Amino acid sequence: MSEEFENMTVSLTFSELQAIDQEDIILLVDVDSAVNISNACIANKSADRIEVLTLWISKLLKAYLEESVCCLRAVKEMCQWFYLESDHSKGVNSDQKKLFKETLAFLIVSRNHLLKAGERLVHFFAYLLLTMIDFILGEGKETEQQLLADLQLAVLSLLKENTSEAKTFHPRITPLMQRIIEIADFERRTLEDLELPVKTSETITFMCVHYMSCVNLKDEPLPQWLKETVLHLCKMVLGYLEGLYENDVLTVPAENLKGFMEVVRAYFLMLQQIFSNSATHVDQDVAVCLMDLFMCEEATSSYYSDKDIQHLISSYVRPNIMELYELVYSFDECQEYLLSSILGPPEEDYFEVCIDFVTAVSTDEAVVLPNTCQTLKKIFEYLFKDSTNFVNAERYEQVMDSFGSLLYLVANRELHSYFCAGIFQKDIITSQVCADILMLCYRLKEENKCWSLSAIEQAVAFWNKCNNSYSMFSHNPSQWHVQRFLKYFHCLGKLELPALSIRNYRHLLAVITEDEHIGIKLLKRLDCVSSSVPTKVEVYYEMTALLELLVKHRNTDCSQWFQRTSEMAKQLMSLEKSTTFTSTYFKLLGSANKSTQLLILRGLSPDNGCTNWHRQRFIDACKVSDDAQLKAFSARHSIEAEVQLLLQALRQKPKTADTLVDGLLDVSKLSYTRNSEHKCLVSSLKRKRSEIPTKQILLDIYESSLQLSQSREDFDATDWDLLKKVLANLSSILPRP
Repeated sequence: MSEEFENMTVSLTFSELQAIDQEDIILLVDVDSAVNISNACIANKSADRIEVLTLWISKLLKAYLEESVCCLRAVKEMCQWFYLESDHSKGVNSDQKKLFKETLAFLIVSRNHLLKAGERLVHFFAYLLLTMIDFILGEGKETEQQLLADLQLAVLSLLKENTSEAKTFHPRITPLMQRIIEIADFERRTLEDLELPVKTSETITFMCVHYMSCVNLKDEPLPQWLKETVLHLCKMVLGYLEGLYENDVLTVPAENLKGFMEVVRAYFLMLQQIFSNSATHVDQDVAVCLMDLFMCEEATSSYYSDKDIQHLISSYVRPNIMELYELVYSFDECQEYLLSSILGPPEEDYFEVCIDFVTAVSTDEAVVLPNTCQTLKKIFEYLFKDSTNFVNAERYEQVMDSFGSLLYLVANRELHSYFCAGIFQKDIITSQVCADILMLCYRLKEENKCWSLSAIEQAVAFWNKCNNSYSMFSHNPSQWHVQRFLKYFHCLGKLELPALSIRNYRHLLAVITEDEHIGIKLLKRLDCVSSSVPTKVEVYYEMTALLELLVKHRNTDCSQWFQRTSEMAKQLMSLEKSTTFTSTYFKLLGSANKSTQLLILRGLSPDNGCTNWHRQRFIDACKVSDDAQLKAFSARHSIEAEVQLLLQALRQKPKTADTLVDGLLDVSKLSYTRNSEHKCLVSSLKRKRSEIPTKQILLDIYESSLQLSQSREDFDATDWDLLKKVLANLSSILPRP
């Protein structure tokens, strides 16, 4: 009897609660009593949870909030009631749908009261609403989609406004953020609506950016809520891009592609918002997720065959990838993951992500850190671990643009020194690439008027010093690059030629150009030193150097010199250690007129064992000449079969790498790396500086003084002081009267 009376009282009490006018509730029932009555009704099954929740949302909670009553316990109980309801429910029934509609109406009407009630209550109430939304997503039908969207957007708006006033971060916010992330991820996979997941992710991003200003992130690990948000945003982008095609079929209607790409761009902008703030490093999981995003093939326009999609990727994805890359490339963890990928098993092609890394460093205005320098070096070494990218014209141009711009935009001595040192590597491709990158950098500086006269003079001095470090007639491939730079800066500065002397031979060889007056001067000097077979090593060297310089003056008529010195030349070439002279002699002879060539060829004794390349090349040119006499007299000279094949190949039109049959082009490093240092064949003839004849020194001084007199207007105070010291030294040599 007592139990029956108790049930009747509870039932009546709940009925009374339903019947009481909203404005009278606060006068008749306090909030705790209302919660107790509700729990009792649910316990004795006189009312179900949905009925109770609907009553609270439609009237009770609204009444208490309007009177600024603390409703925290009530909201917590409401969360528990809905959890229990959702665990035993299948599908959205009419009563539940009514609850959701009442909830949306409550949010619209009581928004300000909720915000006024405090951050804590908003968080718990928002968690309740997000739980409802999650339930609708899992159990709802298409008919509930609009209700879902309206309710969700209202909750997100409430959270953004509540967050904007927050001063600190509380741990209870973490599960709230996790629920938002779960909803956004589920909606991406199940809803055709693109806007709703974006708005959801934008809200979590807004919350993160705000709370980042409330916590200390400097030199601290990323907090869990921030880490999970970054992972969520990355996975959303990857999910959208990877889901664009399924079984080679486009999953997005063509008319919606632009909107789809705008959604992807929105996620990149969210990530940029986060990393534009004060995070100084990331953990391994975040680094992996970020780098996987940069390495994603679907984020590159070259992945797609459809030109419209290529254009959309180039417009909406690529620019934002680069902006994000610029924000995160400096993180040690990102660089470590990139290096572990490119230096690992060669299963993937990381060319694009490496070029993007270099571009990100170039466009970042921050100082390049030491670890970034090391990463750039390893990326360069990866790109040229073999000749694959060297023989690919399109890729080679990309590398040139990226690293050339890097050196131009980033004033980093370590990087510049690295590429300078690369010129002198045994690996001839590395040497060539480093030289091309440096030259591009220098030309960019020239184009942007960054070179001062002082800087040009310093560059000339540096490259001339490098040039002088080689033996006099060196054929080291790296010297060609050194001479290329020396000539570039000489021309850039419009500098005068150094004095025409043996001491300046290397410098002259690099910078001299064809000039009628200089050619005549060189020829006159050659006549003076080549009247007989040289008995002094310095004469041999000077004669050979003059021949080499005259090779660049093809219009200078040397026929009389060849006629006068033919016997001397034959005697000199018969000596074992005259290889250098023989090479330069036949190089110059190759540009002589046919009558001169015929004269020398007729007097040239057959030498079937000759291995001098330039002599054999001259003989070969005579053999294929259209001159009958040259052909006839060259017939008695033989050329080795291997050399003949090489000479024949040189006469043919060069083939590009694209025309070669697949598999025939050996790109391995062993195919082109020099295995030994270059050794000059006439090293025994190398003279010491101290052995320069006194007369030659005087001649050099005289010629240099003539050059100085023409450029005296360019002297600064330092130059005048140095000139005074030179004059003082010369005066001290003069005999006293």
